[in-house]
Amino acid sequence: MKSIKYLGIIFDSKLSFREHITYIEEKCTKVIFSLAKSEKITWGLKHKALKTIYMGAVLLLLLYGARVWKEVLHRASDKG
Repeated sequence: MKSIKYLGIIFDSKLSFREHITYIEEKCTKVIFSLAKSEKITWGLKHKALKTIYMGAVLLLLLYGARVWKEVLHRASDKG
């Protein structure tokens, strides 16, 4: 499948955005695991700080470009 990354959004030839969603999923997983490691350390970040990082990192990753690829989610949910 041929694709191009433009302004942080991966466009494929069929505009299915599967590659983009997989890419974002991997990035979010890395951030979440990093946060989980920080929380396990006794001198690590407190819950409030972790929540702030989560809201500022994970949610932004998930929502970036959503206006472009949100229709794919609607089509997928209609089929399911």
